[in-house]
Amino acid sequence: MKLISTVGSLVGALLVAAPLSLGAQQAASPQQPAAPPGFEIPKDMQTYYLAIYVKGPKHSAAQTPETLELMKSHLKYIRRMIEEKKYMFAGPLLDGGDKQGIAVVAAASEEAARRIAESDPAIAAGHMAVEMHPAMLPSLASLVVKY
Repeated sequence: MKLISTVGSLVGALLVAAPLSLGAQQAASPQQPAAPPGFEIPKDMQTYYLAIYVKGPKHSAAQTPETLELMKSHLKYIRRMIEEKKYMFAGPLLDGGDKQGIAVVAAASEEAARRIAESDPAIAAGHMAVEMHPAMLPSLASLVVKY
């Protein structure tokens, strides 16, 4: 009878201690999923959205006064998004292909990132379009971009 009482006490102690132990482990690493050795995710990783600017349906290579004005508005928008930390960085692609440039967007969701990118005057005018890709990158919070 004493053995049953002792076993019952041990089981009771485990039932109380196990959830507390698991809670302590989860509190120590709330965003760190369990991974096999060698596959640990760095602690400062977060989701960003890679916006790839591509030629839009109304793209024109001609340097008309309208396209030059549109490009000025586009660059002004890029600068403002960087100043507001909505774009962590951005720049043109130089190979002359259909892909025109990239921006790394800090947003709560892909839809929010798309709304930010599509507010660019060049995209709104159809001169460019955007492809959006979620990406897990090191935190860029301390990145400083100067124009």
